[in-house]
Amino acid sequence: MRKLIYITVAAFSFMLSSCNDFLETSSDSKMTDETVYTSVYYTESAVKGIYDRIADAQMYAQRISINWSTNNDIEFVGADETSYNQDTNRGVSNYYATSGNSTLIWTRIYQMIERANLVIQGIQNSPLMSSGTDKEKGAMKSLLGEAVAMRAMGYHELVKHWGDVPFKTEPTKNDLSNVYLVKTDRDSICDYLIKDLLAIEKDVPWVGQSAGSVSYSNSERISRGFIKGIIARIALTRGGYSLRDKPGYPTERRSDYLDYYKIARTQCEEIINEGKYRLKSSYEDIWKDVCALKADGANEENLYEVALGLSQSGEIGYSIGIRFYTNTKYGYGNNSNVVNTSAYYYYSFDKEDPRRDATIATIMYGNASGDQKEVFQSNPLSYNFAKWDQRWMAENSKWLAQNKAANGKWGYGINWINMRYADVLLMYAETENELNGPTESAKNALKQVRARAFAGTKNESENVTDYINNLGSKEQFFQALVNERAWEFGGEAIRKFDLIRWNLLGKKIKDQQAAFLAMINGETANIFGKEVSSLPQNIYYKYKDDKENIAKDSTNYYAADIALDALDDNQLKARGYTKVKWMSGFSEDNKKSYKERIRLFSSGLFKEYNGVCDNRYLYPIHSSVIGDYQGIVTNSYGY
Repeated sequence: MRKLIYITVAAFSFMLSSCNDFLETSSDSKMTDETVYTSVYYTESAVKGIYDRIADAQMYAQRISINWSTNNDIEFVGADETSYNQDTNRGVSNYYATSGNSTLIWTRIYQMIERANLVIQGIQNSPLMSSGTDKEKGAMKSLLGEAVAMRAMGYHELVKHWGDVPFKTEPTKNDLSNVYLVKTDRDSICDYLIKDLLAIEKDVPWVGQSAGSVSYSNSERISRGFIKGIIARIALTRGGYSLRDKPGYPTERRSDYLDYYKIARTQCEEIINEGKYRLKSSYEDIWKDVCALKADGANEENLYEVALGLSQSGEIGYSIGIRFYTNTKYGYGNNSNVVNTSAYYYYSFDKEDPRRDATIATIMYGNASGDQKEVFQSNPLSYNFAKWDQRWMAENSKWLAQNKAANGKWGYGINWINMRYADVLLMYAETENELNGPTESAKNALKQVRARAFAGTKNESENVTDYINNLGSKEQFFQALVNERAWEFGGEAIRKFDLIRWNLLGKKIKDQQAAFLAMINGETANIFGKEVSSLPQNIYYKYKDDKENIAKDSTNYYAADIALDALDDNQLKARGYTKVKWMSGFSEDNKKSYKERIRLFSSGLFKEYNGVCDNRYLYPIHSSVIGDYQGIVTNSYGY
């Protein structure tokens, strides 16, 4: 897979000296703005320096994609009564953040924004913008659009995680007079970003096209489709609910929210009508391709993938994905328990939905003894996300060779898929429904996503056409979208922020807790609006003939197997089965432990635990920043 060649902005004298950590820079280069921005080639290199920061561990290589995406009802950090509120990523995910937690440093985001501000100013002042050839002007305008888009991405992430933040759209001045700024209201920030992006999006080509000498051949580069998609996302954030910095810290949304739904709908509609993207025929192929380091191009699904680079950066597949122990077949193991999911999410899916097994791993690979086979996961709170699988990564010979040679964590280089066409379809369906109810165009967008999911299954018509036709009201359609986005985007750092903007985060976490307790108690559980009951007390599984992979279709997750229940262990072994206790069949000690864990998961979100307010999902500003600002910026929300 062709990766962007990152050339640091520092090499072009773009970073100014500053005493503030998040703006710290240095440069030994003698190149000046006059030199850089009179050349499309050097300007493109400067823009690639912004991409370099986006691929940093404090951005999409780890923090934004993994650590800051939890907790919600389907994605959480594994923890117990001794670790749920630790001053680490565990405490952050369970909403026990502190201003001293190093997980919450925003330095690299602001460094990326500073790089973008410098590049934007340099391009705007470039003589090529006024006196260059038509091709040069086109290339420079397109590069400007990329820089504006990346700046918007940075500020959008800051708003999502911190709310009101310091905001500036010009480079740092030599006297630092524009560094230590007060916080700007998040709505004003979103309004600026939307206007800024709308002004430049038509200057950036669609994927598969070029602007002068600048090529947009694949999804590793920001093109017009993604810019329209990020406008839609920011508009939905602006039009959604948010924890407000006012007395009592209420969760509110502004009265003009429908204006932003209109913006989002228009942008998604234009992406759809352009016809540059399509859903892959198989949901699983999305993940097979990205794990094998294959980037999408024109007429494919991914609008933008953050290019991470083999052996360069990225914890995608290492800290999230199927748990692998070190073995001779695939090499060094991983630590994918950083993000977990649960049996609650598993049972939310329709039994025939292939996305369930493509998303949720009910197995690990290997064990401490070095066995080269799948191992059944009997802990219902320790499922992993199946979208990142070393067996698919091993299809890339370079990845496999490096992982076999590794003796510690290394940069897998698996791209972070920032936006897929399925998201565009479902955002369109949501906004159209909010504005006009469940129209045919809204239903058709939802239908495309479900049709791909259930293609070729036994009850395809029932789960696609009949299911959608039965969504007769605006509220029914909205609830269907709430569920569909959970099934489609599990593990992709989307669910938490969907629930926040819908003002459903606390409710959905409580729903998860209630359903999980009901399952353990042998009672009927309500999961995503359907009743789940009569779960087995024992689960039986066996291996395929290859003795390496568990036969999933032989595993009785949904009902007791009366015939196997009647057999003793020796009889089961003779038939190739292994028995594990499940749900109401767990030992009393295990039941007690699981109940306590589910009670503590995400508990810091609620006033009864944090002592301040409900829905306290926003993070505190790190103490190092508070110190630098010397009282100009302070924390809110009881931090």
